[in-house]
Amino acid sequence: MKKLLASLMALSMVFAVTGCSESSDSSSESKAEAKTTTTTTAAPAVESKADTTTTTAAPEESAADTTTSANDTTSTGDEAKGTYKDNVYTSDLYTFKIDSKKWAMQESAGVDVMFTYADAGDDAELESASINVISMSNDLLNGLTASDYADQIKQTYNSMDGYTVTNDKEDKFAGKDAYIVDVTGEIGSQKVLLNQIITSDNGNLVVITYGASENAYSKLSDEFKTVLDNFELK
Repeated sequence: MKKLLASLMALSMVFAVTGCSESSDSSSESKAEAKTTTTTTAAPAVESKADTTTTTAAPEESAADTTTSANDTTSTGDEAKGTYKDNVYTSDLYTFKIDSKKWAMQESAGVDVMFTYADAGDDAELESASINVISMSNDLLNGLTASDYADQIKQTYNSMDGYTVTNDKEDKFAGKDAYIVDVTGEIGSQKVLLNQIITSDNGNLVVITYGASENAYSKLSDEFKTVLDNFELK
């Protein structure tokens, strides 16, 4: 259980950042190079309900660029195997629509599915946008609730240098009770805005993480909303 919770929290914090720069000289990088740069932020050690010892999450690693088209039928993730076809991603626990002309699916180990923004045009900042979903079935959670998860992830974010929980609240999402956690952070020289929606259905935990660099986020708020409005829990 301890390992499962640590992995769940680490994976829910996966966030692809593309086109980031450490100096003004990086503005001369090509767009092609920017598209192939991804960074994964992993959570630090966390505790489970059943065990007071801690497990350290995996260190930072780069996600492979394995973009697939909407016409592909692809199994992804460790817990919820899903398919993506005709602009609809479907797993045993949820389904949602996402436009393949705007979003590209990336395979990332342990995450049910991750999409990065693909309709950036000449605006490289938009390529920082990412949406990912992870889930865990009731029989593996050993009593962990959405509320437990939300409490622990707030503590975890607040303990990380450069990250601050700016808002958290209880709300409804896809017709279910949910916990919303908003976070600001820094990856390299970029300020990023992250949001997490934590909900459960029949005891199954579903965590949606989305965000982008600060400038891109304001431009893509409607795009995020469109995806979330089409999210359904089974």
